[in-house]
Amino acid sequence: MTRENGTEEGRHANIPDNTAADTAIPLAANTEVDADLIATYIREHPDFFVAHKGLLADLNLPHSPGKTVSLVERQVGILRERNVDMRRRMNDLLETARINDTLFAKTRSLTLAVLDTVTLQALNEVLATHILADFEADFVACHLYVTKPEQSGPLDHFFFHGDEPAFNQLIQNQMTTLTTLRAGELDQIFPITTHDGSGSAALMPLAQSNFQGLLAIGSRKPAHFTSDMDTLFLDHICDVLAKVVRHLLA
Repeated sequence: MTRENGTEEGRHANIPDNTAADTAIPLAANTEVDADLIATYIREHPDFFVAHKGLLADLNLPHSPGKTVSLVERQVGILRERNVDMRRRMNDLLETARINDTLFAKTRSLTLAVLDTVTLQALNEVLATHILADFEADFVACHLYVTKPEQSGPLDHFFFHGDEPAFNQLIQNQMTTLTTLRAGELDQIFPITTHDGSGSAALMPLAQSNFQGLLAIGSRKPAHFTSDMDTLFLDHICDVLAKVVRHLLA
């Protein structure tokens, strides 16, 4: 076989190679390829590599020496990781739902007990029984900025002030505040207990037409009440207590 232009070999040399035509993506001159656009397109067309199988041979997928990872294996790995993450998120949601269900049951029990009280003495016992026991708190105190009613009897968890006490400044924007307290602040808010170190508390303002006040629930643990906690149930308890106290002081 000779190598002249008229030979079979010469004729083949002049024929353009179109074997990769189906994989070529025409681009205009000076067009800059945006990787994010390509990724978005492939994500929106998951069967892209089915129609362009030739591209698979040109892909560069890093892998450990001596171990080849196919696209299918890589995709399965990614889906497995996503599945583990979804399971973790689902478990977190279920745990949160379980905690909220328990809190709701305790809040409901406390609300019904508060609504049944007809004296401050009875309300005093309800706070001690439900909040200290059911909610696993170490301290509870209800401060009312009014003169103590006559014949109110002994009250361990109610405190009356002619003027607004200084610790009321700890409440931020007159909203439920979860905060860490020093020993001196704990002494002022929970005076019937001795405090040797810092702790934490939920401070909830009480405001009605005939009085103002503060409901405080405390813990010896500084991290027990933190600012990132939700206050939905605490706000509900505070609203119910404020209305009952208003009725008892009337």
